[in-house]
Amino acid sequence: MSIKKIFLAVVLTGLSLAFAQNTSSQNFNEVCKNISSHKVTKGDFAQTKLIKKIKREIKSSGTFIVSVDDGILWNTLKPFKSSMAITKTGIIQTNAQGKKNVVATGENATFEQVSSLMTSLFDGNIDALDKNFDIEFIGSASNWNVNLVPKDSSVRAFVESIEMAGQATINTMVLHEPSGDFTKYEFSSQTFADSLTSGEKSLFN
Repeated sequence: MSIKKIFLAVVLTGLSLAFAQNTSSQNFNEVCKNISSHKVTKGDFAQTKLIKKIKREIKSSGTFIVSVDDGILWNTLKPFKSSMAITKTGIIQTNAQGKKNVVATGENATFEQVSSLMTSLFDGNIDALDKNFDIEFIGSASNWNVNLVPKDSSVRAFVESIEMAGQATINTMVLHEPSGDFTKYEFSSQTFADSLTSGEKSLFN
């Protein structure tokens, strides 16, 4: 698994939970409060990856789980079955045959640095988001858009900016890369729970 793919996966995890943080916008604070009030969020996702150089779109879809205590699980169903669980300590990839591949935090410096940011988001570090991103919030608590630009130039080498939009929940997320490529996630059919089932819990171990 490339450092770039690890970075993108970890950023998605952190940002899915980053709404627990505070910013100067009263409306944004209300959005944060609404989204972070759920311990577990489940739903469907559709991913579109645009590769600008060859003018090609790659699409996939499946289900996802975001757990404040455990991390995020991407369960891809199409075009091929696989899953990726992202925790505070590493990434667990499982292929269609059930074979697991684990990447630990300490295996490379880049992943360790990004994981440190993710951990601060999980732990409710209020200053983490403002410290690491320039944030632009547009709209109201019921219909909003957020644009995040990494302050660190080494981070911008992977992700130039991240756009999110939603209402009561996050509906879309777009990661823009310096090359002009982007990855768009569309979220739907979201439901909420207080905890994971035992089967779901096992996927994070």
